Amino acid sequence: MKQNLVMGTCLISCILTAQDRGTRNVPGNGVIDMPGEYVLVNDASLRSHGAAILVTASNVTLNLNGRNIVGPGGRNGAGILIRGVNGVNVFNGFVTNHAFGVIIENCTNVRLTDLQIRGEGLAVAAPPPETGIMIVQSRNVVIEHNAIYNTGLGIFVRGSRSWGNRIANNTLTGGTNALLGICYNPAETDPNGPRGDLVHANLVSGFNVGVQMSQTSPANVIKGNTIAFRITAIDLHNMTNLDVENAKIQLP
Repeated sequence: MKQNLVMGTCLISCILTAQDRGTRNVPGNGVIDMPGEYVLVNDASLRSHGAAILVTASNVTLNLNGRNIVGPGGRNGAGILIRGVNGVNVFNGFVTNHAFGVIIENCTNVRLTDLQIRGEGLAVAAPPPETGIMIVQSRNVVIEHNAIYNTGLGIFVRGSRSWGNRIANNTLTGGTNALLGICYNPAETDPNGPRGDLVHANLVSGFNVGVQMSQTSPANVIKGNTIAFRITAIDLHNMTNLDVENAKIQLP
């Protein structure tokens, strides 16, 4: 009897644990503030906190489930904002018509894959332009196998606390007002830029400048990319950055 009771208790405990580990729907307010696995079951739009989905918890896996995160246009808001966390994985969805498709801010160990991010191709009246993905003061970030189209700036990396990131195997295609494919710069209140990143095997096409590194962004490796540019393929203001085996062709 005692053995059966123990086994029954164990079975109940295991069932509860399995339920606790189950996938949850993204909350109605768009805020993910607890660890776990989440799925987006309906299309999402901009919320009052300035993003359609806001992630403030570590150890989160977010499956966008092929759904659309639709912005209001006019360079307003963010599709996804990931802020101050560790261990976040976002994949499999569409993000359209925001000022920023995805922002990763003060984070470590974040991964974005299989996202399709699209802008409106707006003229750049004042910086920053429409941006596909922005990484600010974040480390060990992987941006891989994403498609970014019709934004003024494809991928923007900022601040000296950004380092050890990998930007690889993405397709970035500019429209009429495409300025910069991949850009490295200082951040607000921080005069120094990112360092020690790998920018590898991306297709960057249709931007005025394919890849640009600021004077204060040292020791990054730009390797094996294909860059079809309008004005400049790779603009390295700091010569500690490496331009290695990149294919470059100027568009007519």
